[in-house]
Amino acid sequence: MTPHTRPRPSAIDQLPEECEAIVAWAAQELANTPKSQTEIYAEFRMKLIALQGELGLAFDIPHFSSFNRHALRLAKVTHRLQRSQMIADAVVARTDGEDADKLTQASTRLLKTIIFEMMENAADDGFVPKEAHQAAAALYRLSMAENVSTQRRQKLQAEIASQAREAVETVAKAKGLSDDTAQEILSKILGVEKA
Repeated sequence: MTPHTRPRPSAIDQLPEECEAIVAWAAQELANTPKSQTEIYAEFRMKLIALQGELGLAFDIPHFSSFNRHALRLAKVTHRLQRSQMIADAVVARTDGEDADKLTQASTRLLKTIIFEMMENAADDGFVPKEAHQAAAALYRLSMAENVSTQRRQKLQAEIASQAREAVETVAKAKGLSDDTAQEILSKILGVEKA
C-alpha cells in the first residue's frame, strides 16, 4: 500500500497571499456573472500583472488551463453546497422550529468534529497560521449559528405561550371561568405558567 501523500498545490494555490483578493474576485465573477470564463481569465491575468508591478512581486501567473481546473473545482463545490442547502431548506420547511433547531445542533456538532479532525491531521504536517485562523473563524460562525437557532426557538416558544395566554383569557372571560380555572388550563394542558 502506498503512503498517503498530499496532492500538489495548484498554480492558483501557489499564488502569494497578496493575490487572495484577486482570486476571490475571480471566484465571484465565475459564480455570479454572465461573462465567459475566457473574459474573466483575461481580467484575472491583467489584475495579477498589475499587482506584480505595483508590489514588485515575482510569481508565475497561472495559465488558462490551471484557471479552468480551478473554475471546475469551484463549480463542483458550489454545486454541492447549493444541493446541501436545498436539502436543508426542504427538511426545515417540513419541520417545526424545534426540529430545525435540532438539525442546526446536529450539523454544528458534525462540522466541529470535521474541523477538529482537520486540525489534528494538519498538526502532523504543520498547521499554517492562516489555516488556524480559518478554522477558528469557522468554529465561531458555527457557535453563532447555534445561538441564533436557540434564540429563534426561544422566541417562537415565547410567542406561542403569549398567544395561549391570550386565547385562554379570552375564552375564560367569555365563558365566565375563574382566573384559577384559566391558570389551571394554562399550566396543566399547555404547560405554560401565567405571567
